[in-house]
Amino acid sequence: MRRLLRLFTLVLLFMAVSAMSMTAAEAMDRSKAWFKSGKAWSFEFKVQVFYADSPDIASQNGKLLVADGDRFVLEMAGIRFYSDGESLWQYNVEQKQVLVKAVEDLSSSLHPSELLFKYLNCNALELSEGVFAGQKRWVLKLDPAGYAGQFTQMEVWLSKKDFSPVRLFTVDPSGNGSWYNIVNLKVVKKVAPEDFKFKPVAGVDEIDMR
Repeated sequence: MRRLLRLFTLVLLFMAVSAMSMTAAEAMDRSKAWFKSGKAWSFEFKVQVFYADSPDIASQNGKLLVADGDRFVLEMAGIRFYSDGESLWQYNVEQKQVLVKAVEDLSSSLHPSELLFKYLNCNALELSEGVFAGQKRWVLKLDPAGYAGQFTQMEVWLSKKDFSPVRLFTVDPSGNGSWYNIVNLKVVKKVAPEDFKFKPVAGVDEIDMR
């Protein structure tokens, strides 16, 4: 019995050492590989902003369908954005109004890639473990140099199962920290151009500003 317990302990120790022998760069490579399995991705999110000079916390929930080529559908309280890569439709639900703009005329900050893709462009500095939503996660500390002026700190938490992102953390130059929690992230195998275009709604005015 003692031999079995000793053997079991050694096996657990070996597994723990083997797991942490993975480098931060390898974890990042696996996360990038996960994204290659689909054409688009859908998920729900919750953003929380902790201000450096105030005890107030700003929160925002929403849903996002995102693909390459600046294509996305972003839904938040009272407003929806549709982008097919060329045009962006801003649908104000309560005002029953749609503003249509050219994507090339918009600031890049309007693209919701910050929620999902920005960390993929960073170098991974350090790998550790953390617990989120009752499960152990990989935590990657990132080099924010590529986003100088936007962020001074960045990290991403990854699923231990498939290395998909489950939350991101950023700190801006003013010291404001933001958590982006990602829920129900799914790979979408097929998408059509119509999925990213606003479909006319009766009684809704459309103003073309292109």
